[in-house]
Amino acid sequence: MAAASLTNQYLTFQLGGETFAISITNVREVLKLPDLSEIPGSPEFVRGVINVRGNVVPVVDLKRKFGQPLT
Repeated sequence: MAAASLTNQYLTFQLGGETFAISITNVREVLKLPDLSEIPGSPEFVRGVINVRGNVVPVVDLKRKFGQPLT
């Protein structure tokens, strides 16, 4: 019986000079950022929402979420 070979794949990104990785099993898709609709009274790290094929999707600024300076 041959042993199964497990391969992990990750989406990597840089934030403030550091590299982070997320398992691709947690990623649906990567999109170009369309126009945002801002939400009054939302937390500072929530930039707004976008419409993705009829679904409202929140956009989070990870630099703000993790308390890093904006560039």
